[in-house]
Parts: sequence; C-alpha cells; structure tokens
Amino acid sequence: MRIRFPFLLALSIGFLVGFPATLESSFAQQDVSPHQQWKKSADLDELSCKQGYLLFLKTHGGYPMCVFPSTYLKLVDRGFGNYDRSIMDNRPEMMNVLMHTMVSHTGLMQHWHEMMQKNPLIMTQVTENWTSQIKNNPDLLKNVLGHLTSDPNLRLAMVDVMKSHSRMEVELKQNSEWMDSVHHPIVNPEFVDGERQSACDWCPEYKKHQNDESSIRFGNHDIMMDMMHEIWLDSELNHDLHSMMLQNPFHLRYMPEQLTNSMLNSVMDDEDLRLQMIDLLLQHRDFMNAIRHDSPETKH
Repeated sequence: MRIRFPFLLALSIGFLVGFPATLESSFAQQDVSPHQQWKKSADLDELSCKQGYLLFLKTHGGYPMCVFPSTYLKLVDRGFGNYDRSIMDNRPEMMNVLMHTMVSHTGLMQHWHEMMQKNPLIMTQVTENWTSQIKNNPDLLKNVLGHLTSDPNLRLAMVDVMKSHSRMEVELKQNSEWMDSVHHPIVNPEFVDGERQSACDWCPEYKKHQNDESSIRFGNHDIMMDMMHEIWLDSELNHDLHSMMLQNPFHLRYMPEQLTNSMLNSVMDDEDLRLQMIDLLLQHRDFMNAIRHDSPETKH
C-alpha cells in the first residue's frame, strides 16, 4: 500500500495536468452559461451555446448570452445589442437558424419586401436570383406554384399575369393538352361535408412552417432594415436567404403582388421554366377547374 498510494496519486495529478484541453472543451457541452464561459476566456470564438440558441452580446455591460432566435430579434429591435456579423461568421449553424427565423416572421419580411420594392435594382437582382435557383431546383417552382394555385384569389391574379405574357399565351395556345384540358368539364370534384377538398398533391404544407414567433412585431424600423441590408450585402448569405424564402410557404403567402408578378414573368421568360410551369399547372386539378369552360366544339 505504501508503494501504490503515491503511484495512484501521482497518476491522478498527471491526468489533471496532462489533459487541460479536454476538461476545457467539455464544459462547453455542459449546462454552462456563456457568462460563466466568459469568465474563463474572454475570447468570443471560444464561447458556445446549446443547439438552436444564438450567441448575443449585450451593448451595455458587454457580457454574452445564449438566447432563443425570437429573443435575439427582440433584443436587436429594442437596441439592447446589435446583429454582430463577426460572431455569426464563425458560427454558420447559428446564422442558418437566424435566417430561418427571419424568413418565418411576417413583420420582418415586410421590411425585406419594402427594401426590394423601393429599389428597382434590388427587385431585379432578387428576381434574377430566384429564377436562377428555381431553374437549378425544379422543386422550388413546384413550391411557388403550389402556394399561388391553392388560393382562389391568387389563382385569378396568376391567370391575368399569364394572359399578359405574350410568349406564355402563344405557348398555351399551341399546347394541345392545355387547350383540351381548358375546354374539358370540371374533373371529378371531391366534396367533404359539403366543402370542396383540394386535390393538389404537391402543394406545400403551410401549417408546419408556422410558429408562434411569427406574431412578433418589430418597432424599430431603421434597426431591422439595417440588419436586413447587412445580410443583403453578403452575397453568400443573400443566396441562402433567397433559397429559404422560396422554400418557405409562410413567406410566399405574404409576398407583395409586385414581387409575385415580377417572379412569374421572369419564370415565363425562360423557355424551359415556362414548359415546366405548364406541366405543373396541368397537374393541379383545382387550378384547371377554375379556368375550365365547356366548348361545344370539343369532343370528349
């Protein structure tokens, strides 16, 4: 025992001294607040938060906190701190969570829409960016059309835009399947408890994209616009944000008519996308039923 005890004690001391990095990194995985982490190291790059939380640095006092994404936006809006690009640049997962949260907020997206509508150059750039992404990912066009064709009012507005697009009008008139479908009686209408049931099997599921955070209202217009503009200036973030917009029906639902029409016209200007759009619309029973009318000259 006289030999073993000093040996074990020395081994224990050697373990603690020899592996400080292991102990230091482990506290980040435990329930240790960033303020406590801050006391050990004032280097922001070494601070971490639980998954789903965002690192926020208060203006007054300067100490860091881990907060929910919705809380992060509230704090920025109220001037308790600023959107810190340097913090997010080193934490791409946090930036991704923040942008998803922003896209899901009606009030914040209104700032984004306002910025686009007031600047024709930005509107053009957004439309070109969206069209490019849609061309590379056909599911995005399906998502956009799913939103537009599922709302009776938007359907009619969409038809007007299509009629006013000369190339689309010619394309439709030359498409025998489209012309035949338009002059076909309403196809197999389905009713549930006296109400029409949508037959669209590729429309987005809007409810899963909604959350309580969407009800947040922002009071400081200039601060939120500055944050959106800073993201806009980063080409990589800008591209990612646009992709999230096209994937999120919650955002598409509140997209202004000016932007919707611009995007539709841009899609119809592209020959390949124009044909894809026609094929997708032909699959949407409610949309086709909305524009169908009987023709005595068409036999079925």
